[in-house]
Amino acid sequence: MKIEAITTIEECRNLLKKEIKTFPDWPEKGVNFKDVQSILFKPELAILTSKFLKEMLPREGSSNFSFNKILCFDARGFLFGFDLAKASNSPMILARKPGKLPGKVITQRFEKEYGFDEIQVQEGLIQPGDKIIIHDDLLATGGTAGAAAEIILKCGAEIAGFNFIMDLSFLPGRKVLQKYVDDHKIKALLTF
Repeated sequence: MKIEAITTIEECRNLLKKEIKTFPDWPEKGVNFKDVQSILFKPELAILTSKFLKEMLPREGSSNFSFNKILCFDARGFLFGFDLAKASNSPMILARKPGKLPGKVITQRFEKEYGFDEIQVQEGLIQPGDKIIIHDDLLATGGTAGAAAEIILKCGAEIAGFNFIMDLSFLPGRKVLQKYVDDHKIKALLTF
């Protein structure tokens, strides 16, 4: 099927599953890394992916989004997160590794599938009462997204949901995120 002929999310999913490359034993033995580079290398695939990620954004009614800010992760979460922020006319908050953001930051440590890490968000961007959606390329163990959720809660804001390109359903990520939202608010374009 030609990319321009794809009109449904299921057709998109079928195509992307064929296109996404897996790198076994990277970055360490036992990890099968799903790489978004194969989407980004073909602009028509990137456009298609962005279109259906936008359709998955949570709404109140047919036109209003049920969030007012979007938080995206360094670096692959930025790739489509910016499209989602523009489409929803929402401010985008960068969640980055330590030492990458100027000014005062809020830090959260978390466990990944192959070690520990930290993320930071600039202080003052998340306000009490905000409803924030969290976007990243991949849901694996839920550590990164869970860390962002903890920062959001520390700031007195609400988690409106999670949005991913891929969900590695054989890992516990979805279960971890159910601590923060109901399962129907955890959306992924693809499930492996």
